[in-house]
Amino acid sequence: MVECDWAVLCDYAFLDSGGKMCLIGIFDRIFAKTVPAIHPHAALAIQLRGDPNEPASVRIEIIRPTGASLARVEGSGVMSVQGGAGLQLNLSPLQLPDYGAYDCNVVVNDQRSYTAKFTVQPVPSRGPN
Repeated sequence: MVECDWAVLCDYAFLDSGGKMCLIGIFDRIFAKTVPAIHPHAALAIQLRGDPNEPASVRIEIIRPTGASLARVEGSGVMSVQGGAGLQLNLSPLQLPDYGAYDCNVVVNDQRSYTAKFTVQPVPSRGPN
């Protein structure tokens, strides 16, 4: 059975020439002066685990703090001969319509397998110097 081992939100995600996943700028919080806002560079990196050559359908759902859907992407593939698959989903630019907690749900074969969370917060005010 294919499951999501982990999912991370970051600025950039890519596979190097040896097939190793590289993550740059991992985050779980975004500060915005106002909303709606845009985060200029964002990616969701995902590692799946299953049986060798096992097929899987994957759906990524980004849910706003209001509970409404912000984005949804679907695809399918086959696990490697080692039983894994690394995915990188470019979200740039990432639209942020609300302050609050967002969920990035990874749904594998119609079962929620993992949720990566991030929060959009107002920029903290500076106190007196």
